[in-house]
Amino acid sequence: MKKRLIAAVLMLSMIGSLAACGKKDETTEATKSPDATKPKTEATEETTTAEPTTEESTEPVEEGLTKEKYDTMTAEELLEMAEIADLEKVTDDEYFWLLETYRFVDIDYDQMILANTDSITKQAIKMTKGGSLNNLVERLLASEYPQVRGIGYTAIASLFGASDKDIQSVLTNLETETDDYCLFCATDGLMNSMKNDPKVAEFIFKMSEYPSPRIRCRAAMAIGNSWSIGVDGTVERIIEMMKDEDQDVRAAAVLYAGKLHDDAVVAPIVEVLNNEADAKIHGDAIRGLSYMWLDYPTHEHTSEAAYRATLDYYSKTPRNGDVPVWNGISGFNVVSEKQLAESNWYANATYFNADEFTGVMSDLIADPDMNWLAKGPAMKAVIALCPEKFDSLQAAVDSLGEQKVTDQYDKLKEELAAKAEASA
Repeated sequence: MKKRLIAAVLMLSMIGSLAACGKKDETTEATKSPDATKPKTEATEETTTAEPTTEESTEPVEEGLTKEKYDTMTAEELLEMAEIADLEKVTDDEYFWLLETYRFVDIDYDQMILANTDSITKQAIKMTKGGSLNNLVERLLASEYPQVRGIGYTAIASLFGASDKDIQSVLTNLETETDDYCLFCATDGLMNSMKNDPKVAEFIFKMSEYPSPRIRCRAAMAIGNSWSIGVDGTVERIIEMMKDEDQDVRAAAVLYAGKLHDDAVVAPIVEVLNNEADAKIHGDAIRGLSYMWLDYPTHEHTSEAAYRATLDYYSKTPRNGDVPVWNGISGFNVVSEKQLAESNWYANATYFNADEFTGVMSDLIADPDMNWLAKGPAMKAVIALCPEKFDSLQAAVDSLGEQKVTDQYDKLKEELAAKAEASA
Protein backbone atom coordinates (compact mmCIF):
# COMPACT_ATOMS: atom_id res chain seq x y z
CA MET A 1 0.00 0.00 0.00
CA LYS A 2 2.85 2.31 0.84
CA LYS A 3 4.29 1.98 -2.63
CA ARG A 4 0.96 2.60 -4.25
CA LEU A 5 0.53 5.90 -2.37
CA ILE A 6 3.96 7.10 -3.34
CA ALA A 7 3.38 6.16 -6.96
CA ALA A 8 1.04 9.06 -7.58
CA VAL A 9 3.76 11.49 -6.48
CA LEU A 10 6.37 10.11 -8.83
CA MET A 11 3.89 9.97 -11.68
CA LEU A 12 4.06 13.74 -11.77
CA SER A 13 7.81 13.70 -12.35
CA MET A 14 8.07 10.56 -14.48
CA ILE A 15 8.03 11.30 -17.34
CA GLY A 16 21.46 2.40 -23.32
CA SER A 17 29.32 -0.71 -23.70
CA LEU A 18 31.71 0.30 -24.32
CA ALA A 19 30.91 3.72 -25.68
CA ALA A 20 34.11 4.42 -27.21
CA CYS A 21 34.82 5.68 -30.66
CA GLY A 22 36.48 4.63 -33.88
CA LYS A 23 38.94 1.87 -33.30
CA LYS A 24 38.21 1.66 -29.58
CA ASP A 25 34.70 0.74 -30.50
CA GLU A 26 35.43 -2.02 -32.91
CA THR A 27 35.49 -4.76 -30.33
CA THR A 28 31.94 -3.94 -29.82
CA GLU A 29 31.18 -3.06 -33.34
CA ALA A 30 29.23 -5.57 -33.21
CA THR A 31 25.83 -5.58 -32.54
CA LYS A 32 22.61 -4.03 -33.73
CA SER A 33 23.58 -2.43 -36.95
CA PRO A 34 24.94 -3.76 -40.21
CA ASP A 35 27.79 -1.34 -39.66
CA ALA A 36 28.96 -1.25 -36.76
CA THR A 37 28.60 -2.01 -33.44
CA LYS A 38 27.08 0.60 -31.15
CA PRO A 39 27.15 0.28 -27.37
CA LYS A 40 24.04 0.46 -25.22
CA THR A 41 23.38 1.59 -21.70
CA GLU A 42 23.53 -1.45 -19.43
CA ALA A 43 19.80 -1.37 -18.91
CA THR A 44 18.95 -1.93 -22.54
CA GLU A 45 21.06 -5.06 -22.66
CA GLU A 46 18.50 -6.79 -20.48
CA THR A 47 15.45 -5.92 -22.55
CA THR A 48 13.14 -8.73 -23.62
CA THR A 49 9.81 -8.76 -25.34
CA ALA A 50 7.60 -9.71 -22.43
CA GLU A 51 3.91 -8.98 -22.81
CA PRO A 52 3.36 -5.28 -22.04
CA THR A 53 0.77 -4.07 -19.59
CA THR A 54 -1.37 -0.97 -19.91
CA GLU A 55 -2.17 -0.40 -16.24
CA GLU A 56 -1.34 3.10 -15.03
CA SER A 57 1.87 3.36 -13.03
CA THR A 58 1.31 3.12 -9.31
CA GLU A 59 4.67 1.76 -8.23
CA PRO A 60 7.47 4.33 -8.03
CA VAL A 61 10.87 3.88 -6.44
CA GLU A 62 10.39 3.09 -2.75
CA GLU A 63 10.27 6.10 -0.46
CA GLY A 64 13.48 6.40 1.49
CA LEU A 65 15.68 4.60 -1.05
CA THR A 66 18.85 6.69 -1.23
CA LYS A 67 22.16 6.30 -3.01
CA GLU A 68 23.81 5.47 0.28
CA LYS A 69 21.32 2.69 0.91
CA TYR A 70 21.44 1.52 -2.71
CA ASP A 71 25.23 1.23 -2.57
CA THR A 72 25.02 -1.19 0.35
CA MET A 73 22.19 -3.35 -1.00
CA THR A 74 22.28 -6.62 -2.89
CA ALA A 75 20.34 -7.36 -6.05
CA GLU A 76 18.14 -9.73 -4.07
CA GLU A 77 17.30 -6.97 -1.61
CA LEU A 78 16.46 -4.62 -4.46
CA LEU A 79 14.09 -7.19 -5.92
CA GLU A 80 12.49 -7.68 -2.53
CA MET A 81 11.90 -3.95 -2.28
CA ALA A 82 10.45 -3.93 -5.80
CA GLU A 83 7.76 -6.39 -4.69
CA ILE A 84 7.53 -7.96 -8.15
CA ALA A 85 4.65 -10.38 -8.15
CA ASP A 86 5.99 -12.73 -10.82
CA LEU A 87 9.65 -12.73 -11.82
CA GLU A 88 8.70 -14.67 -14.93
CA LYS A 89 6.37 -11.92 -16.14
CA VAL A 90 7.44 -8.46 -15.05
CA THR A 91 4.85 -5.74 -15.65
CA ASP A 92 5.64 -2.38 -17.21
CA ASP A 93 5.29 -0.67 -13.84
CA GLU A 94 7.54 -3.15 -12.09
CA TYR A 95 10.13 -2.91 -14.84
CA PHE A 96 10.01 0.88 -14.74
CA TRP A 97 10.54 0.75 -10.98
CA LEU A 98 13.73 -1.23 -11.51
CA LEU A 99 14.92 0.97 -14.36
CA GLU A 100 14.50 4.09 -12.25
CA THR A 101 17.02 2.74 -9.76
CA TYR A 102 19.69 3.28 -12.39
CA ARG A 103 19.57 6.86 -11.13
CA PHE A 104 21.85 5.74 -8.32
CA VAL A 105 24.57 4.59 -10.75
CA ASP A 106 27.11 7.31 -11.53
CA ILE A 107 27.78 8.39 -15.10
CA ASP A 108 31.33 8.38 -16.46
CA TYR A 109 31.12 11.43 -18.71
CA ASP A 110 34.60 10.84 -20.14
CA GLN A 111 33.58 7.45 -21.52
CA MET A 112 29.84 8.22 -21.81
CA ILE A 113 28.85 5.06 -19.95
CA LEU A 114 27.40 4.17 -16.59
CA ALA A 115 30.38 3.85 -14.29
CA ASN A 116 29.28 0.61 -12.61
CA THR A 117 28.90 -1.93 -15.38
CA ASP A 118 27.60 -4.58 -12.99
CA SER A 119 25.24 -2.59 -10.79
CA ILE A 120 22.69 -4.30 -8.57
CA THR A 121 20.00 -2.96 -10.89
CA LYS A 122 21.53 -4.84 -13.79
CA GLN A 123 21.90 -7.94 -11.65
CA ALA A 124 18.31 -7.69 -10.46
CA ILE A 125 16.96 -7.40 -13.99
CA LYS A 126 18.97 -10.49 -14.95
CA MET A 127 17.19 -12.40 -12.20
CA THR A 128 13.85 -11.72 -13.86
CA LYS A 129 12.51 -12.36 -17.32
CA GLY A 130 13.03 -8.67 -17.89
CA GLY A 131 10.38 -6.42 -19.33
CA SER A 132 9.56 -4.54 -22.48
CA LEU A 133 10.72 -0.99 -23.17
CA ASN A 134 8.17 -0.62 -25.95
CA ASN A 135 5.60 1.13 -23.77
CA LEU A 136 8.07 2.94 -21.53
CA VAL A 137 9.94 5.28 -23.88
CA GLU A 138 7.96 8.42 -23.07
CA ARG A 139 8.01 7.72 -19.34
CA LEU A 140 11.76 7.14 -19.43
CA LEU A 141 12.37 10.31 -21.43
CA ALA A 142 10.34 12.34 -18.93
CA SER A 143 12.52 11.30 -16.01
CA GLU A 144 14.50 13.96 -14.16
CA TYR A 145 17.46 11.59 -14.04
CA PRO A 146 19.88 11.48 -17.01
CA GLN A 147 20.67 7.81 -16.35
CA VAL A 148 17.01 6.98 -16.88
CA ARG A 149 16.47 9.31 -19.83
CA GLY A 150 19.51 7.70 -21.44
CA ILE A 151 17.70 4.37 -21.41
CA GLY A 152 14.76 5.96 -23.19
CA TYR A 153 16.96 7.51 -25.85
CA THR A 154 18.78 4.28 -26.66
CA ALA A 155 15.64 2.15 -26.37
CA ILE A 156 14.33 3.47 -29.69
CA ALA A 157 17.26 2.10 -31.69
CA SER A 158 16.33 -0.20 -34.54
CA LEU A 159 18.19 -1.90 -37.36
CA PHE A 160 15.94 -0.19 -39.89
CA GLY A 161 15.63 3.08 -38.02
CA ALA A 162 13.38 4.08 -35.14
CA SER A 163 9.61 4.30 -35.51
CA ASP A 164 8.06 7.65 -36.41
CA LYS A 165 6.38 7.82 -33.01
CA ASP A 166 9.62 7.23 -31.11
CA ILE A 167 11.52 9.68 -33.31
CA GLN A 168 8.99 12.40 -32.56
CA SER A 169 9.13 11.67 -28.83
CA VAL A 170 12.91 11.90 -28.84
CA LEU A 171 13.04 15.02 -31.02
CA THR A 172 10.57 16.75 -28.72
CA ASN A 173 12.65 15.85 -25.69
CA LEU A 174 15.86 16.97 -27.37
CA GLU A 175 14.51 20.51 -27.64
CA THR A 176 15.31 20.94 -23.95
CA GLU A 177 17.95 18.22 -23.39
CA THR A 178 21.28 19.54 -22.07
CA ASP A 179 22.94 16.52 -20.48
CA ASP A 180 25.94 15.24 -22.47
CA TYR A 181 25.32 11.60 -21.58
CA CYS A 182 21.75 11.88 -22.82
CA LEU A 183 22.88 13.59 -26.03
CA PHE A 184 25.30 10.71 -26.57
CA CYS A 185 22.53 8.17 -25.99
CA ALA A 186 20.19 10.05 -28.33
CA THR A 187 22.84 10.03 -31.05
CA ASP A 188 23.16 6.30 -30.49
CA GLY A 189 19.42 5.69 -30.56
CA LEU A 190 18.97 7.68 -33.78
CA MET A 191 21.98 6.01 -35.43
CA ASN A 192 20.07 4.46 -38.32
CA SER A 193 17.38 7.10 -38.66
CA MET A 194 18.95 9.99 -40.56
CA LYS A 195 16.83 9.19 -43.60
CA ASN A 196 13.63 8.95 -41.59
CA ASP A 197 13.32 12.62 -40.67
CA PRO A 198 15.28 15.73 -41.73
CA LYS A 199 15.34 16.85 -38.10
CA VAL A 200 17.19 13.68 -37.15
CA ALA A 201 19.89 14.46 -39.71
CA GLU A 202 20.02 18.03 -38.40
CA PHE A 203 20.55 16.74 -34.86
CA ILE A 204 23.26 14.26 -35.89
CA PHE A 205 25.13 16.94 -37.84
CA LYS A 206 24.91 19.20 -34.81
CA MET A 207 26.37 16.46 -32.62
CA SER A 208 29.23 16.00 -35.11
CA GLU A 209 30.46 19.43 -33.98
CA TYR A 210 29.66 19.05 -30.31
CA PRO A 211 32.45 19.82 -27.79
CA SER A 212 32.58 16.24 -26.46
CA PRO A 213 34.87 14.02 -28.61
CA ARG A 214 32.86 10.96 -27.56
CA ILE A 215 29.71 12.47 -28.95
CA ARG A 216 31.49 13.49 -32.15
CA CYS A 217 32.73 9.91 -32.52
CA ARG A 218 29.22 8.57 -32.16
CA ALA A 219 27.98 11.12 -34.68
CA ALA A 220 30.67 9.96 -37.13
CA MET A 221 29.26 6.43 -36.83
CA ALA A 222 25.77 7.70 -37.55
CA ILE A 223 26.89 9.78 -40.53
CA GLY A 224 29.19 7.10 -41.96
CA ASN A 225 26.50 4.48 -42.01
CA SER A 226 24.97 2.55 -44.87
CA TRP A 227 21.54 3.66 -43.64
CA SER A 228 22.64 7.27 -44.16
CA ILE A 229 23.56 6.86 -47.84
CA GLY A 230 21.79 9.52 -49.85
CA VAL A 231 21.29 11.97 -46.98
CA ASP A 232 22.44 15.40 -48.12
CA GLY A 233 25.70 16.49 -46.54
CA THR A 234 26.89 13.16 -45.16
CA VAL A 235 29.89 12.77 -47.46
CA GLU A 236 30.98 16.37 -47.02
CA ARG A 237 30.63 16.23 -43.24
CA ILE A 238 32.49 12.93 -42.80
CA ILE A 239 35.37 14.34 -44.85
CA GLU A 240 35.50 17.40 -42.60
CA MET A 241 35.57 15.13 -39.57
CA MET A 242 38.76 13.49 -40.89
CA LYS A 243 40.44 16.78 -39.93
CA ASP A 244 39.04 16.87 -36.39
CA GLU A 245 41.44 17.93 -33.65
CA ASP A 246 40.79 14.68 -31.77
CA GLN A 247 42.51 11.60 -33.17
CA ASP A 248 39.75 9.25 -32.07
CA VAL A 249 37.21 11.31 -33.99
CA ARG A 250 39.47 11.25 -37.05
CA ALA A 251 39.76 7.48 -36.65
CA ALA A 252 35.98 7.09 -36.56
CA ALA A 253 35.61 9.34 -39.59
CA VAL A 254 38.07 7.47 -41.83
CA LEU A 255 36.70 4.12 -40.70
CA TYR A 256 32.99 4.76 -41.23
CA ALA A 257 33.38 6.96 -44.29
CA GLY A 258 33.84 3.78 -46.32
CA LYS A 259 30.29 2.69 -45.50
CA LEU A 260 28.94 5.58 -47.54
CA HIS A 261 30.42 3.91 -50.64
CA ASP A 262 31.29 7.20 -52.28
CA ASP A 263 34.64 7.51 -54.06
CA ALA A 264 34.82 11.14 -52.93
CA VAL A 265 36.11 9.94 -49.56
CA VAL A 266 39.09 8.05 -51.02
CA ALA A 267 41.42 11.01 -51.58
CA PRO A 268 40.87 12.42 -48.05
CA ILE A 269 41.55 8.98 -46.57
CA VAL A 270 44.75 8.78 -48.60
CA GLU A 271 45.80 12.13 -47.10
CA VAL A 272 45.52 10.52 -43.68
CA LEU A 273 47.52 7.49 -44.86
CA ASN A 274 50.25 9.82 -46.15
CA ASN A 275 50.56 11.45 -42.74
CA GLU A 276 52.87 9.37 -40.55
CA ALA A 277 51.82 11.42 -37.52
CA ASP A 278 48.47 9.67 -37.87
CA ALA A 279 50.00 6.18 -38.10
CA LYS A 280 47.89 5.05 -35.13
CA ILE A 281 44.72 5.43 -37.17
CA HIS A 282 46.05 4.09 -40.48
CA GLY A 283 44.47 0.74 -39.66
CA ASP A 284 41.08 2.45 -39.39
CA ALA A 285 41.69 4.21 -42.70
CA ILE A 286 42.56 0.94 -44.44
CA ARG A 287 39.46 -0.73 -43.05
CA GLY A 288 37.43 2.21 -44.30
CA LEU A 289 38.83 1.64 -47.78
CA SER A 290 38.22 -2.12 -47.56
CA TYR A 291 34.55 -1.48 -46.81
CA MET A 292 34.45 0.08 -50.27
CA TRP A 293 36.35 -2.42 -52.39
CA LEU A 294 35.70 -5.68 -50.51
CA ASP A 295 32.51 -4.77 -48.62
CA TYR A 296 32.33 -7.57 -46.07
CA PRO A 297 29.92 -9.20 -45.28
CA THR A 298 27.65 -8.60 -48.27
CA HIS A 299 30.36 -7.95 -50.89
CA GLU A 300 27.83 -5.95 -52.88
CA HIS A 301 29.82 -2.75 -53.41
CA THR A 302 33.06 -2.34 -55.30
CA SER A 303 35.50 0.54 -55.72
CA GLU A 304 38.62 0.45 -57.86
CA ALA A 305 39.78 3.78 -56.41
CA ALA A 306 39.69 2.38 -52.88
CA TYR A 307 41.41 -0.83 -53.95
CA ARG A 308 44.22 1.06 -55.69
CA ALA A 309 44.71 3.30 -52.68
CA THR A 310 44.98 0.23 -50.48
CA LEU A 311 47.61 -1.51 -52.60
CA ASP A 312 49.53 1.74 -53.08
CA TYR A 313 49.76 2.15 -49.32
CA TYR A 314 51.11 -1.35 -48.78
CA SER A 315 53.50 -1.07 -51.72
CA LYS A 316 55.28 2.04 -50.43
CA THR A 317 58.87 1.62 -49.30
CA PRO A 318 60.91 1.90 -47.19
CA ARG A 319 58.78 0.21 -44.59
CA ASN A 320 59.29 0.34 -40.85
CA GLY A 321 57.60 -1.21 -37.85
CA ASP A 322 54.82 1.37 -37.85
CA VAL A 323 54.12 2.26 -41.48
CA PRO A 324 52.48 0.61 -43.27
CA VAL A 325 50.39 -0.67 -40.38
CA TRP A 326 50.12 -4.41 -39.93
CA ASN A 327 46.63 -4.53 -38.46
CA GLY A 328 44.83 -3.15 -41.51
CA ILE A 329 45.69 -6.29 -43.47
CA SER A 330 43.48 -8.41 -41.25
CA GLY A 331 40.45 -6.78 -42.88
CA PHE A 332 41.29 -8.48 -46.18
CA ASN A 333 40.99 -12.01 -44.82
CA VAL A 334 37.48 -11.57 -43.43
CA VAL A 335 35.23 -12.73 -46.22
CA SER A 336 32.08 -14.73 -46.73
CA GLU A 337 32.70 -17.27 -49.46
CA LYS A 338 28.96 -17.71 -49.88
CA GLN A 339 28.36 -13.97 -50.27
CA LEU A 340 31.35 -13.59 -52.58
CA ALA A 341 29.69 -16.11 -54.87
CA GLU A 342 26.11 -14.88 -54.49
CA SER A 343 27.05 -11.24 -55.04
CA ASN A 344 29.18 -12.19 -58.06
CA TRP A 345 31.94 -10.09 -56.50
CA TYR A 346 34.83 -11.40 -58.59
CA ALA A 347 33.02 -10.52 -61.80
CA ASN A 348 31.98 -7.10 -60.53
CA ALA A 349 35.34 -6.24 -58.96
CA THR A 350 37.10 -6.09 -62.33
CA TYR A 351 40.04 -4.31 -60.71
CA PHE A 352 40.96 -7.31 -58.57
CA ASN A 353 43.92 -9.22 -59.96
CA ALA A 354 45.00 -12.27 -58.00
CA ASP A 355 48.61 -12.10 -59.20
CA GLU A 356 48.90 -8.42 -58.34
CA PHE A 357 47.33 -8.84 -54.92
CA THR A 358 49.46 -11.87 -54.09
CA GLY A 359 52.55 -10.00 -55.25
CA VAL A 360 51.95 -7.16 -52.81
CA MET A 361 51.33 -9.60 -49.95
CA SER A 362 54.45 -11.58 -50.88
CA ASP A 363 56.54 -8.43 -50.81
CA LEU A 364 55.28 -7.60 -47.32
CA ILE A 365 56.14 -11.09 -46.11
CA ALA A 366 59.66 -10.98 -47.56
CA ASP A 367 60.48 -7.50 -46.23
CA PRO A 368 62.38 -7.77 -42.90
CA ASP A 369 61.49 -4.15 -42.15
CA MET A 370 57.77 -4.88 -42.20
CA ASN A 371 56.29 -5.60 -38.78
CA TRP A 372 56.35 -9.39 -38.39
CA LEU A 373 52.78 -9.29 -37.11
CA ALA A 374 51.70 -8.51 -40.68
CA LYS A 375 53.08 -11.75 -42.09
CA GLY A 376 50.30 -14.05 -40.92
CA PRO A 377 47.46 -11.71 -41.95
CA ALA A 378 49.07 -11.28 -45.37
CA MET A 379 49.08 -15.05 -45.86
CA LYS A 380 45.48 -15.33 -44.68
CA ALA A 381 44.45 -12.54 -47.05
CA VAL A 382 45.76 -14.58 -49.97
CA ILE A 383 43.93 -17.65 -48.70
CA ALA A 384 40.70 -15.63 -48.41
CA LEU A 385 40.77 -13.97 -51.83
CA CYS A 386 42.97 -16.14 -54.03
CA PRO A 387 43.74 -19.47 -52.31
CA GLU A 388 45.04 -20.93 -55.55
CA LYS A 389 48.03 -18.56 -55.20
CA PHE A 390 48.98 -19.58 -51.66
CA ASP A 391 51.85 -21.87 -52.65
CA SER A 392 53.54 -18.95 -54.43
CA LEU A 393 54.16 -17.37 -51.01
CA GLN A 394 56.72 -20.10 -50.25
CA ALA A 395 59.54 -18.15 -51.92
CA ALA A 396 58.83 -15.02 -49.85
CA VAL A 397 58.72 -17.03 -46.63
CA ASP A 398 61.99 -18.79 -47.46
CA SER A 399 63.76 -15.56 -48.38
CA LEU A 400 62.77 -13.98 -45.05
CA GLY A 401 64.16 -16.95 -43.15
CA GLU A 402 62.31 -16.32 -39.87
CA GLN A 403 61.26 -19.51 -38.13
CA LYS A 404 58.08 -18.09 -36.60
CA VAL A 405 56.93 -16.92 -40.04
CA THR A 406 57.87 -20.27 -41.58
CA ASP A 407 55.85 -22.02 -38.89
CA GLN A 408 52.86 -19.81 -39.65
CA TYR A 409 53.11 -20.64 -43.33
CA ASP A 410 53.39 -24.39 -42.73
CA LYS A 411 50.41 -24.39 -40.40
CA LEU A 412 48.23 -22.46 -42.84
CA LYS A 413 49.32 -24.72 -45.68
CA GLU A 414 48.24 -27.78 -43.69
CA GLU A 415 44.88 -26.18 -42.87
CA LEU A 416 44.31 -25.28 -46.51
CA ALA A 417 45.15 -28.83 -47.62
CA ALA A 418 42.82 -30.30 -45.00
CA LYS A 419 39.99 -28.02 -46.14
CA ALA A 420 40.53 -28.99 -49.76
CA GLU A 421 40.52 -32.68 -48.86
CA ALA A 422 37.33 -32.31 -46.83
CA SER A 423 35.49 -30.63 -49.69
CA ALA A 424 36.74 -33.06 -52.35
